[in-house]
Amino acid sequence: MIVQPGPNAAREAEAARVRFVNQINERRNPRTNATLDQLLERYLSQFQGSENTLQLYQTHVKNHIRPLLGQVKIGRLDAEVLDSFYAELRRCRKHCARKRGLIDHRTDREHECDERCRPHRCKPLAATTIRHIHFILSGAFKKAIRWGWIKESPTTWAEPPPAPRPNDDSQDVLGVGLRG
Repeated sequence: MIVQPGPNAAREAEAARVRFVNQINERRNPRTNATLDQLLERYLSQFQGSENTLQLYQTHVKNHIRPLLGQVKIGRLDAEVLDSFYAELRRCRKHCARKRGLIDHRTDREHECDERCRPHRCKPLAATTIRHIHFILSGAFKKAIRWGWIKESPTTWAEPPPAPRPNDDSQDVLGVGLRG
């Protein structure tokens, strides 16, 4: 913060100093230079869910979080960054750079292209998958708060896609329709 010269400069400078000291005392400033990759690695190494859930989370981290946000310091992540991240996931599941001439290959292995390899067309990531990614980030940031790395989670203010609406033909537990 820069305090402009003038008749109130001393008072404004003192107020700024007090704000900075309070931020430090309240630990609103990040106490770490850790990146999101580092946080997620530690979080997943201590994950206590099922093995299948852990594998799913590791896949989402590898395919979606790490390529786009992995090197960002956790103190720099905020709701605006996460909302932009979710928007990118809704745009293209392959995170293409919108370059012309991209090809969606039939396999990741070495191959000769044929009619199964087609020009890339962006497809969004499913809303449920984006919500899973939000849950991963939310869990990791809760741990970061517990560990004293940050004071507040940016996932609190970010907006993941809404939960899917229930099927219109609601069924009770016996499979009998609830509508008369």
